[in-house]
Amino acid sequence: MATPPISDKERARRKSALEQSLMDGFSPKGQFGGKGASVAEAARRLGLKSGAIENFLRSEETLKSLGKPNFYPDWSLYEEEETQVTAAVEDAVALRDAAFWRNKAKAAEKQAAESEHVLREMAGIFPRPLSIPDWVLPDGSDKGRAVGLIHLSDLHCGEVVRREEAAGFNEYNPEIFQRRLRRMIDASIRILPRWSSDCDLKGVVVALNGDLISGDIHAELRETNALTAHEQVALATDEIAAGLKMLADKFGAVLVTVTPGNHGRTTEKTHAKRMSALSYDIMIGNILAREFAGDDRITINTASGADIVFPLFGWSVLQTHGDSMGTGGGQGFAGPELPIVRGGKKIKLSGFATGERYDIILTAHYHTSSNPGTVLANGSMVGYSEYAVRIRGLPEPPQQWLALVHERWGLRERVPVILEDPAPPQRPRIRVPAGMSAAA
Repeated sequence: MATPPISDKERARRKSALEQSLMDGFSPKGQFGGKGASVAEAARRLGLKSGAIENFLRSEETLKSLGKPNFYPDWSLYEEEETQVTAAVEDAVALRDAAFWRNKAKAAEKQAAESEHVLREMAGIFPRPLSIPDWVLPDGSDKGRAVGLIHLSDLHCGEVVRREEAAGFNEYNPEIFQRRLRRMIDASIRILPRWSSDCDLKGVVVALNGDLISGDIHAELRETNALTAHEQVALATDEIAAGLKMLADKFGAVLVTVTPGNHGRTTEKTHAKRMSALSYDIMIGNILAREFAGDDRITINTASGADIVFPLFGWSVLQTHGDSMGTGGGQGFAGPELPIVRGGKKIKLSGFATGERYDIILTAHYHTSSNPGTVLANGSMVGYSEYAVRIRGLPEPPQQWLALVHERWGLRERVPVILEDPAPPQRPRIRVPAGMSAAA
């Protein structure tokens, strides 16, 4: 059945809807751009299907080609509208004076320079500048100022140690991690005021010295960890952030320095290049920096590479996890003590060669608490583990260094805070056959 012709009134209505769509910024038939197709928009406004408008246009095109009166829309309306908009933009541009564009160019140049600096910093070309609060800088006076130093490393958040596999001496899991970290914070809050009773305690330095998470660098860790690496980051960040807030509430000022460890890496092997950028430990530091961005009491600094160097009054402190000190594992009955001593000497010698002097060295990695000279080699929060049993290492309780650095005396009081109450090892009972008893 043929489609009945439409009235002149309906033709005029459709033409009006099409032209209004054009003036509203919708594109002509066969073109793209604007807000969309004028045909579809006109159909929507008229409550018709797009096909009805398409048929209408084809019939009007036929009448126009025959030279008969028609209601074909004036597509030039779109061109006029576009021309008017373009002219308006050109007029607006003409109103801008030369000073405006000079200022805009300077702003663009500054933004480009900042972007380049960020990119180079991310690539390890530029070191990140340290943000050092005034309260750790020398002021030229002799007031007996001091700061507390809390050395946190080898937290291994997420790792699981089973007592039956650790000779009955130790166990570890995320809940025990939380308990031990909170005990360290609580001990610091209790001990530091007593140590500083004869001096002016200005604040606390928290050295986050690597291996904050267990990571997944070995297959056995991926199989036995209680949490994934990302879950470990979340838990460690939450617990450390809560501890920093408690310290800030108690002491009024906290400086946090963060260095990467080997367990926190995101690569299969430790990289010399971009070591910091590939570290979950540094990720934790960056999250903490954003968390406390609005808290003037807490300052966060993260290392650009393996080390970070910062001043405490007139004393220079080097913080490094210890896996890159240039020494291997333990030797004989001395265990890790010799690598710690040799590593400290190598760090000082390399510093002398480059014109640096390190008065205090903070290291970790070996899970052995040691204090040769002014080196504070940290123990671990995880404690005696299956790996230590396998290499026949000596049992050491989970412990972390707490110290007081005095403006005049340097590294003064110090103590490894033991994070678990001493208890005899829980060994499984061994049943002895009756024939092997002493009475027999």
